Amino acid sequence: MFSFLYSIFGFLFRILYQFINNYGLALLIFTLFFRVILLPTNIHQQKSVAKTVRLQPRLKRIREKYQDYSPAERNQKIQEETNELYQREGYNAMSGSCMPLLFQLPILWGLYGVVREPLKYVLEIPTEFVNALSSVAKTTLGLTGNSAAYAESAAIANLDALIMKIPATAAKYPDAIERIRNFDFTVFGVDLGAIPQFSTLKSLGSASTEAKVLLLIPLLSFATSMLTSVLTQVRQKKNNPGAMENAQMMGCMMLMTPLMSLWFTFQFPAGMGMYWILSNVLAFFQTLILGKIYAPRKTVAKLMVDETIYRRSYEKTKTPVSASED
Repeated sequence: MFSFLYSIFGFLFRILYQFINNYGLALLIFTLFFRVILLPTNIHQQKSVAKTVRLQPRLKRIREKYQDYSPAERNQKIQEETNELYQREGYNAMSGSCMPLLFQLPILWGLYGVVREPLKYVLEIPTEFVNALSSVAKTTLGLTGNSAAYAESAAIANLDALIMKIPATAAKYPDAIERIRNFDFTVFGVDLGAIPQFSTLKSLGSASTEAKVLLLIPLLSFATSMLTSVLTQVRQKKNNPGAMENAQMMGCMMLMTPLMSLWFTFQFPAGMGMYWILSNVLAFFQTLILGKIYAPRKTVAKLMVDETIYRRSYEKTKTPVSASED
């Protein structure tokens, strides 16, 4: 499955790179393209917030109805009646929050293959030459463990030294060598195949400039993700105060995605972190825009109008007219 994803994403990224001839700009457009693809799920999420606002008065009445029951019985009754309400209203409490993340997973895995193996999936270098370069890179540069998985990135950075180790094989692929030499696998001087190291924090004073710049990627990833989470929580508190009763739980939820983002960008190449940062920034502005277009109270008002039209048409004709589509 993953090889299939790598091939698809490699094809898409290759077209972008060949057209633009700039890896950083290609990554930006690539990210923007998939944010547009994910737009329907974000709109669904925004509408889900509106449905939550609409259901809050009824949810509050359910909680008040069982406030004199014992804790165990109260929780059970509230859960049962809440589920019945959600079922009647066609509302899924999990789909609104989880769908965008679930849809992003295949994108992240596809991009992982493109960043990990740029020679194979972006430049389409012949397999024999890629394998020879990767093998000699592991041996010459002492790549082991996690580093060995990114041998192609190391081969790009040390091409001239490595081809001298395999002269016979290199002689068969002069065009491939030229393509690799012209391939800039960096953004603002950052090697997108390198992995940020947490240990850099412990030796910040003596760390290399490259290591310090790489460290910015997880930090920016956390900061941009946190910014979007805070915006989301502020909007929820404003539009739906009733859903914010458990402040401790909401605080944990607000921190979960940024912390995942921080951990994620310390485990994978910088190219993945760059995608994550760009995606977070775009998500922030997307949240602002969709919040204006699909303001919960405005959306709730529209739903109520649609339902009124539906009921009246049914009462008059017994043949209901469909409510207007969003």
